[in-house]
Amino acid sequence: DRTKRFDEKNYIFNESSENGIYCIHGFTNTTYELKNIAQYLSEKGYHTVINNLPGHGTTIEECNRVKYKDWIEAIEQDLAKLASKCKKIHIIGSSMGGVLGLYLATKFPINSIVIAAPVFKFKSEFKTRILVPLFNKIIPTREKASQYSNGKNMKFYGYSSYPNKALNEFRKLTNVVRNKLNKVKCPILMLYSESDLTCIMENYNIVNDNINSTIKEKLILKNISHNMFVDNAYPNELKMIYGTIEKFIGKF
Repeated sequence: DRTKRFDEKNYIFNESSENGIYCIHGFTNTTYELKNIAQYLSEKGYHTVINNLPGHGTTIEECNRVKYKDWIEAIEQDLAKLASKCKKIHIIGSSMGGVLGLYLATKFPINSIVIAAPVFKFKSEFKTRILVPLFNKIIPTREKASQYSNGKNMKFYGYSSYPNKALNEFRKLTNVVRNKLNKVKCPILMLYSESDLTCIMENYNIVNDNINSTIKEKLILKNISHNMFVDNAYPNELKMIYGTIEKFIGKF
């Protein structure tokens, strides 16, 4: 049911607080993915913001027209706006949002960053790095369900298909950000799930081995899916995620 896992709205909570958190959702996803954690943290005293990235919360065709530089421009503007109102800035990024969050951490003074399953290395590197650049104009979309062995029974968030032109832009973004990871120095919390079908564990090592943060914390989960902020199938793990993030951000 698309209506339940798709949200075209942007959100700001608890604007009076000067302790800001900027939330960035994942590729093909929407604000739906991080709205709950944004709301939860706003009730704990934070000024939280979550906006749909360009081409998200609209249509797949729209998404396919977006370039990765449009995402970068949007997040830089969002962050600047939040920084003009807050004394402290934290970032929470999921999947591609984690990659974008790390990009911001290479450029701006951030108090802390939380990344959940950032994708630098794709599950099928050959498909994403060789085939997508070659065929994205001929085959502009591909059904998400067709990419997984159990796809027919899986729940998808945001768009039901991958916009291949936009996926090619995501690929370019990973190259840009990966080369800058050594500039990340702020405290970082990394979240991973061993059951994630989208983000392979190697991504954790890519981030961990290349950043220069002295404070690095991690939370490895067993069962929760790639959409770990809204996966209600494992309430204990979901509760652990929220609690760990709140505790981590509270230190900085």
